[in-house]
Amino acid sequence: MKNISNIVRQRFNFAEMLYWILFIFCILFKCLYFQFTTKLNTGPFLSSVNITMILSSFAILLILTSLIAIIFNKYRFIALFVFNILLTALLMADTNFFRYYYNLLTIPVFFQMDIKLLSSVDQSIMSLFLIKDVVYLMDFPFMLMGLVLLHKNAQKLYFKKRIIRAVSLLVVGMITFLSVFRCTDINTLAYNSNYSAKNLGVFYSHYYNTKLFIEENILEDDILTNEDKAAITELYKNKNSKPTGNKLNGVAKGKNLIVVQMEAIQHFVINRKIEGKEITPNLNKLIKDCLYFDNIYYQVSGGNTSDAEFLINTSMYPAKEGSVYHRFPENTYYSLASIMKEKGYDTYSLHGFEKYFWNRNEMYKALKFDTFYSQEDFVLDDFAGWDGQTLSDSSFFRQSLDKIDVSKPFYSFFITLSSHHPFNYFEDCDFFVGEFEGTFIGNYLKAANYLDKCIGEFIDNLKQRGLYDNSLLVLYGDHSAVPKIESDGLMQLLGIEYNNPDWTKLQKVPVIIHYPQQEESEVISTIGGQIDILPTIANLMDFDVPYALGKDLINNDENYAILRNGSVVTKDFIYLSDLKEVYDYTSGKPMNMNLYTEEIKSYINELNISDTIINKNAFKYWSFNFVKSH
Repeated sequence: MKNISNIVRQRFNFAEMLYWILFIFCILFKCLYFQFTTKLNTGPFLSSVNITMILSSFAILLILTSLIAIIFNKYRFIALFVFNILLTALLMADTNFFRYYYNLLTIPVFFQMDIKLLSSVDQSIMSLFLIKDVVYLMDFPFMLMGLVLLHKNAQKLYFKKRIIRAVSLLVVGMITFLSVFRCTDINTLAYNSNYSAKNLGVFYSHYYNTKLFIEENILEDDILTNEDKAAITELYKNKNSKPTGNKLNGVAKGKNLIVVQMEAIQHFVINRKIEGKEITPNLNKLIKDCLYFDNIYYQVSGGNTSDAEFLINTSMYPAKEGSVYHRFPENTYYSLASIMKEKGYDTYSLHGFEKYFWNRNEMYKALKFDTFYSQEDFVLDDFAGWDGQTLSDSSFFRQSLDKIDVSKPFYSFFITLSSHHPFNYFEDCDFFVGEFEGTFIGNYLKAANYLDKCIGEFIDNLKQRGLYDNSLLVLYGDHSAVPKIESDGLMQLLGIEYNNPDWTKLQKVPVIIHYPQQEESEVISTIGGQIDILPTIANLMDFDVPYALGKDLINNDENYAILRNGSVVTKDFIYLSDLKEVYDYTSGKPMNMNLYTEEIKSYINELNISDTIINKNAFKYWSFNFVKSH
């Protein structure tokens, strides 16, 4: 009987060991699936970066498993099963969030993910689930079967045995992790969470981002120090002292200001044909009558559309994590709307969606808009795009112009919606896209074509009302339309092969400006970002923006754009923060990183200063005149 009992115990111990191994390797496989299905990591599979990431992910799983081993005794199998569910849910959420935003979920993002926001983007989120994502669930039947068989026979372990198991897992995990951690440049992690995930795995990135959030929002003093003031002063002094010309200065002084933020319109659709037809015929025609800036990069982060609004209206970078609209709506800002109000303009913001979405109803107060017209102020008489139940851009533009008092100078800020991801609504429209019919890229091209039609109607309406030649008109795209997981389709459309620097150069948005009585068009190829649009408007309307972090694109030969993830694009090189690599801008060939380290640091300093101003609400405690005098 004793021998039988020993055999049973040995079999149980062997089955338990297999259950623990199954848990570790199934979660590890899911981690690797996340890393590669999102294209955060790419081939070759056994590259040094991938090996480091795999070892780090494995080590962190051992450390997490050691905690389960020491905390839970008789209920250890239930704990493993529940922990599997929780980690799987996190990875699935990460996967689909990453596919759209190219960022991991973070605590600030969770804070802004209220019920209204989630209910409004559920179709966009659901469209990102792929059939192959079922791999996340394939281990559940085996884990459940093992739980049923093992838990009913589970016995409490002696404390000594639990300690030995837990310490063994912890020691192996820590040694493995520390051996790969020392090979990672941790200084880069603060600029781009994708770098930490790419090199050390998704779980380490969550740990690091959580640690950073606690340090910056709980432990760190939010008082504006003398050192902060000195750094801000130095940056503004350098920016305001740089020589600029006066080309087109004041050509729109005293005129109306009409700004249109175009949802998900990227530069590559401009002047492009598919099946012999222009994708954006109205925008192409408009460009021939305007200034066209063809080298402008979007600089949004977790706030996406709302981040673009913030960039244009403040010439500051958005928050590093989450949306500045959700996190800092009570801050003091020197905004475009506040400037126009001081000049006697009425200021309007107009968007055909819910006023609470992205917390616009509160943030627009901070940006000093007089009036915000949202979905509740429009007649929902026509629907197009997104979920098929939102006001069409065509109706939005038509109704919006009736809401503005055009008898005196005004600043109107229009935000379009119909071409919002996903683009399935337009799949059956009559704009033929040939081989791309029924694909993500094809549907996007149809959405862009629809918005272009609406822009054409809007321009005609402005002309009929006498506003076109009595206003400064600014149109720009807000953010990316094509996530990296759809890069193959975009490469096919453009007829090029994928590589990292060229993919970065595709992350541009059109910027179109028409000033009153403009007679000649011009293409301006200065490299810049959305942060530069406000200073450019300031030059054309002849007012000062000494607080702006951007540059006047018309009178400045500084060719650079700093992306919110810490990457930098200049006329000489492209620095990719997630890879920590530098490429020649023209040829795309790798360059010596050491030659550009100091220059890159000077660019990144702008991000740091912007973060300080926002995180510490600097303009509330530090007078505008003080900044201006320096």
